[in-house]
Amino acid sequence: MKIVGGPSSQELSRKISEQLNLPLVSIKTKRFPDGEFYFKFEEDIAGEDLLVVQSLYPPQDSRVMELFIMLHTARDFKARSVKLFVPYLAYSRQDERYLQGECLSSGMIAETLEHLGVNTLYTVDIHNMKVLGMYNIPTHNLTASGELAKYFAAKGLKDPLVVSPDDEKTAIKRAEFAAKTINVDYDFFTKKRDRYTGEIVTYSKKVDVKGKDAIIIDDIISTGKTSANVARILKEQGARRVFVGVSHALLLGDAYKLLKDSGVEEVVGTDSVVNEHAKVSVAPILVNVLKKEK
Repeated sequence: MKIVGGPSSQELSRKISEQLNLPLVSIKTKRFPDGEFYFKFEEDIAGEDLLVVQSLYPPQDSRVMELFIMLHTARDFKARSVKLFVPYLAYSRQDERYLQGECLSSGMIAETLEHLGVNTLYTVDIHNMKVLGMYNIPTHNLTASGELAKYFAAKGLKDPLVVSPDDEKTAIKRAEFAAKTINVDYDFFTKKRDRYTGEIVTYSKKVDVKGKDAIIIDDIISTGKTSANVARILKEQGARRVFVGVSHALLLGDAYKLLKDSGVEEVVGTDSVVNEHAKVSVAPILVNVLKKEK
């Protein structure tokens, strides 16, 4: 197998290549003056098994088109098989038609990836597991919560408690996995989002956090409102320090400031989204899975 690193995930591809001891395919990419994307394989990939790595963080539409072009080219030049690693799978929150006439964008992405020859899909902490049910190929949802928990545990925390800001089943499972990874307890809050206004309400409850360090584990942070609400409640109940570990740290607009103002000491994301908060890599998560599959 050879690794094909997309424009959004060059460093992540390099890490995966090194940890699996597999070669990176030589490619050439550029943007034309009008913004169109150019892609070229610099070596023959006919008959090769490929692992394509491309995360779809903002600007999502550009990242998606880059991926489609890469996959189309791999198909044209007769790659034997294509495994696809998309740590942040864009459009995974558009998985249901809430209002008449809405596009089912998650389904469109699934159909297109399959049409372009993807044999297996790997992603990280997808927002809604229902999305993977739209695929007719094997799919794997990996979690970064354990790696995030280990990052914070290395800081010498005092009586740490892992907290989920959401009571959905997948959110609680992430918190449970993070807590088990570093052998601590976990808890969760309940929230409600207005589907029209997007306003988020977090319901307060008593949490055993006084004098302790709390680690909020989340999948995606866009506006930061959910985790900020939870951080305020934890601080009001006497939490010593509050940290936020998030698989996909989009942190749009003033989200980071909102989290800091709510009492969060540090916000840590993964390299599923390349920014200054990406202090944890998802490479080991995929590598461990691929090694087990051999």
